[in-house]
Amino acid sequence: MKKLYKIYCKTEIALAAAGFFAIIVLTFGNAVLRLFNHPIVANDEICSLLFAWVSFMGADIALRSNRLVGMDILTMNLPIRIQKILQLIVYIIMMVIMGMFVYQGTGLAKLNWARVFNSLPMSYGWVTLSLAVCGLMMIISLVIKAAVVIKEFTNDSFNIKMHDPDNEKEVA
Repeated sequence: MKKLYKIYCKTEIALAAAGFFAIIVLTFGNAVLRLFNHPIVANDEICSLLFAWVSFMGADIALRSNRLVGMDILTMNLPIRIQKILQLIVYIIMMVIMGMFVYQGTGLAKLNWARVFNSLPMSYGWVTLSLAVCGLMMIISLVIKAAVVIKEFTNDSFNIKMHDPDNEKEVA
């Protein structure tokens, strides 16, 4: 199961990087092509589609790798087990919010499925579906993070910042 999850993590990183690279190439390429009066007509729509997916995948990658902005100034002087309890509470709150993203994102995708891009023969629902799909991906990351905290609850030397599943090593 760990090997499958590692492949999942690496695939998500590769897709996000490829999408980000494609946005850069399309934007720069379109700027150059405009000089010759031959812009890519669907460039803005392709970039908005990619941006939605890359943004949410990047948020999941940052969440999983402990790279989200955090304010531990209030909790850093508390006993380690209290910190872990608070961390679990935060994870539960985040899971509820991500659950709302999944629910509302699915509804938004259904509403937008009949809407078509102006210059692309595809549904705008693919853009809004990124909220639901990546919300589900973040729930998976949060469940794994919560499980690690629970597993290491009695280990007072363990801090969740030490857990990095993308590199599958314990970072000091």
